[in-house]
Amino acid sequence: MDDRTVIYNLQRDMWRMTEKYGYEKLTDEQWERFVEDGYALQAKYRKVNRNAELLMRDMFRAVQEYYIRKKEG
Repeated sequence: MDDRTVIYNLQRDMWRMTEKYGYEKLTDEQWERFVEDGYALQAKYRKVNRNAELLMRDMFRAVQEYYIRKKEG
């Protein structure tokens, strides 16, 4: 798989995850599921290559920060 396809798929997966959890504060249960889903995506991209895994981690962390800021108000 070429880099362009990997990055497209990664961004698509992140988009789907944010659509799944919405754009409001997450409950504690939603947060736990969100984190589990994020770790599953990291494992998926770890199998592709190290760069894809690191990009996934960075993007996931950015989305985590979004939800943390939402919770803090």
